Amino acid sequence: MDNVLSLFQENKHFLIPVFMFSTIILIGLLSYYFSKKNRMLREFKKTRKKSINSIKRNEYAKIIGKAKHVGEPLVAPLSGRKCVYYHVVVEVKGNKSWRKIIDDVESQDFFISAASEMAIVKTSNLRVDSKYIHLVKDFSKNSGFRKDAPANLEAYLKKHREKSTGLFGVNKQMRYREGVIEIDENIAVKGMAEWESLREPIKGYSYSKILTLTGTKKQKLLVTDEPKALLRVNVL
Repeated sequence: MDNVLSLFQENKHFLIPVFMFSTIILIGLLSYYFSKKNRMLREFKKTRKKSINSIKRNEYAKIIGKAKHVGEPLVAPLSGRKCVYYHVVVEVKGNKSWRKIIDDVESQDFFISAASEMAIVKTSNLRVDSKYIHLVKDFSKNSGFRKDAPANLEAYLKKHREKSTGLFGVNKQMRYREGVIEIDENIAVKGMAEWESLREPIKGYSYSKILTLTGTKKQKLLVTDEPKALLRVNVL
């Protein structure tokens, strides 16, 4: 023991920085591994995708298919794309870091279509702790020095009681990001299955019951357009 302590004392100027660096690396790796996105991807990886009509009641099932709107689709506020879900994040640059000023989410229930079969994904009335939706932010803009915000972005900011200029009309440094579930976009969904009787017929759907996917606090409804979650595996 004395030899170990002696060795540490002799090399502490070297060992302490190494220990601190290793700790930072370890914390970073753990944060990455346990991030919501990566936990979601591991959950998708556990299950093979299934044909919709083979899914049983109360099964925690995965479907990969195309998003279809049930009613009038939403219109994404920044890009103008027709969609069933959008998430907009607006940030402003402070003295040292970016600060989020708008975190805007809008959703509706939608169909997922795969191999001529359909299911309904129920996102709109679920509690926040019963779902996790991760979308690639594939539309981005920025405004700031010598770059005014376009009229549609200015109107969007005004709707949320924000503006792109500060004191004396000087442009703030801002960035805008948007992710959507676009109509006919390929997505992966995992949720608790239930078969429901149809009150009204659906065009192009000949069955009297339809599968619905929802979520609970323990078995969340997962929805994503992340490419890693869309990897094709054999259908059971």
